[in-house]
Amino acid sequence: MIDDLEKVAPVLLCKLEKIFPPGFFLAMQHLILHLPYKARMGGPVQARWCYTIERCLKILRKKCRNKAKIEASVAEAFILEEVSNFTTYYKDGLPSVHNRPPRYNTDESSSNLSLFKGQLGKASASGTKTLRHDEWRTIMMYVLLNLDKVKPYV
Repeated sequence: MIDDLEKVAPVLLCKLEKIFPPGFFLAMQHLILHLPYKARMGGPVQARWCYTIERCLKILRKKCRNKAKIEASVAEAFILEEVSNFTTYYKDGLPSVHNRPPRYNTDESSSNLSLFKGQLGKASASGTKTLRHDEWRTIMMYVLLNLDKVKPYV
């Protein structure tokens, strides 16, 4: 399949050159000649992807201060990011990407009842909900019937 494409691609480009003007043919149209060879030699495409590097370079280019000397500025931004990541990772008590402050207050909402003790994982945004009377009674019955500390009183 790729061998056939390698043979047909030059013929296809020659036919396209007869139809379209020379201004149409940029580097991308010329790339059609090399793609079958690269696919055959390179193997699976996931082994040759550059998206992660390009994404990192895009972020670093946004942080550049000196647009006249972009390469040196990208290197400086990379070093600055590495140093800040290293220092915030190993410095205790400093809120950063590596050690975020918790989204909940553990000391204020502590309870001795086993029903209200959870894993203290991530919480979503809070919102208020007004319960109907039958919903409130159902929740209260569940709490009273399933809580170990209430069983001696039932």
